[in-house]
Amino acid sequence: MNYSLHNDPNLPLAWGPWFSHEYITYFAAQALERLMSLPNVPVLPNPRYGDKLWSTGPKHIDVYKENYHAHRQLDPLWSFDYRKRNGDFASEPPLGKTIEPWKVLVIYSTEPDLYLDCDLNLHKNQKITGGSHGWRHMQFKLPGMTFGIAPQSFRVHKDMAKLAFENGNDYWGWRNLSRSAHYLADLGHPFHVKALPGAFLMKKIFSRQDLFKIVSAMHQSYEIYTERRFREGFEPFKQALLRGAHEGQAAARDVQDHLQAYIKRAEKKHNPIFYYFLDQFGQDLLDAFGQMDPNSQLDAATQTNRCSADAARAIFKEANLSKFAFLDKITVEILTDVGRMLGALFSGFSSLRK
Repeated sequence: MNYSLHNDPNLPLAWGPWFSHEYITYFAAQALERLMSLPNVPVLPNPRYGDKLWSTGPKHIDVYKENYHAHRQLDPLWSFDYRKRNGDFASEPPLGKTIEPWKVLVIYSTEPDLYLDCDLNLHKNQKITGGSHGWRHMQFKLPGMTFGIAPQSFRVHKDMAKLAFENGNDYWGWRNLSRSAHYLADLGHPFHVKALPGAFLMKKIFSRQDLFKIVSAMHQSYEIYTERRFREGFEPFKQALLRGAHEGQAAARDVQDHLQAYIKRAEKKHNPIFYYFLDQFGQDLLDAFGQMDPNSQLDAATQTNRCSADAARAIFKEANLSKFAFLDKITVEILTDVGRMLGALFSGFSSLRK
């Protein structure tokens, strides 16, 4: 495969700019020949199987990117808001449209980072994860307690995908599988399965504002670094996902059986990345997150998004370019592992489709 996501002629410009989950899903899908050769499926309405058991955010609507109008061309290196794309999309399923399953997986993989999980009252402790969005996308332990339900988010959407396929709605089978894959990828992300080093927590335990700002800064900075590398066409990330997905397909593993070990491997990579950003990128990076406020009505994800441009300037200034070797190496390891899990997940579903 010679393409990257951002220059694939099979993907309309209207769907860009592209973000990390889309790159991750794209390369994992491209590795699986069976998935890539599946015939188009008709675009259908959401059967809404999980509405009574799994609430969606009050601002969420199911947009249909199969019907699009390109209106703008945003700079991909400086786009940080998943809601802002080059195109506008329909709020109703377009009649008579069909789409390849692999494209459904890719173009809806950021959907859980929009309004799907936002503005919900899920648990009394969700403030610790930055709101209901974080509660569904993370799971980590702090002394004596577990915060977040990301493994459940993965399972719920995988089960909804299975139910859609069994009832003949392949489009929403793939679309729910895309959502499921998002949470699965999150569980391979060190900052989604561990909040902060224990020693650092003890050091800052009485400085709530400081703690919130620094933890948010380290998490978002790693997101920004990874996304920028993908957008630059960094070859080792692509190869890591392709290699991992091939291995996951060949192993024919049950993802659920390997989930806890996968989470543990990601957790072990947290501290080195956390301290590397804290030590190597200096006060400039922390200053970029100066407006973070633990008492804000906005969830942490929205707040950090507003700091992203300043953080990118701090990370990618010329004086820092020599500092990426460590981050590149450890991220290749992470993405290979994520690729294995996605390869197994996608292969298991695609092998059952005609």
